[in-house]
Amino acid sequence: MQPYLQYIVLLGAVVIVGAFVIPRKKQEAVVPPQSMQNMETALEQFMENMEKDNEELVSLVRMAQQESKSDSERKEQRISELEKKCERLTEQLQESRSISVSSTNQAMPHSETPSFLISTPESDIAKYAEPLQEEVPKKETIHRRYPDLFLLYEQGKSIEMISKKLGMNKGEVQLIIQLAKQEVAAHA
Repeated sequence: MQPYLQYIVLLGAVVIVGAFVIPRKKQEAVVPPQSMQNMETALEQFMENMEKDNEELVSLVRMAQQESKSDSERKEQRISELEKKCERLTEQLQESRSISVSSTNQAMPHSETPSFLISTPESDIAKYAEPLQEEVPKKETIHRRYPDLFLLYEQGKSIEMISKKLGMNKGEVQLIIQLAKQEVAAHA
């Protein structure tokens, strides 16, 4: 029984080698010419649409660049106008100061000029400046502007509750409290 086994193995080997040696027939995918034309037409339409979209994008980018450039030019022109106006106002202020000083000096003869207008030591300047400071009204503090807010805050109410009660944003309440703390630190 073993000799048959050898023949079977030998026959299997010949079949395997023959399968590799004998060329296979290639089966070409047969595409009908009509579907090929349809595919080409669809591809051409797709490419045309892509080109139109690209052209639209390019024109939009150009328009945006032109608008940006013109906007930038307008802003620069406005800045230069404002700088010129600022210079003119500075000159006018200096002229008005010099006119007011000269008119003050001309209006009062030297003999009648008060002693504090003549060069005086620093202690004399401080002596005359103190009454002037008292006459100037005190600046309104943040605590005076928002008394309800600080009353609630001092009572220990949360920022969220304060904002709801006063109809303000939480960020606004936080900002006011921060500014008040800075104001207190600056005056301390």
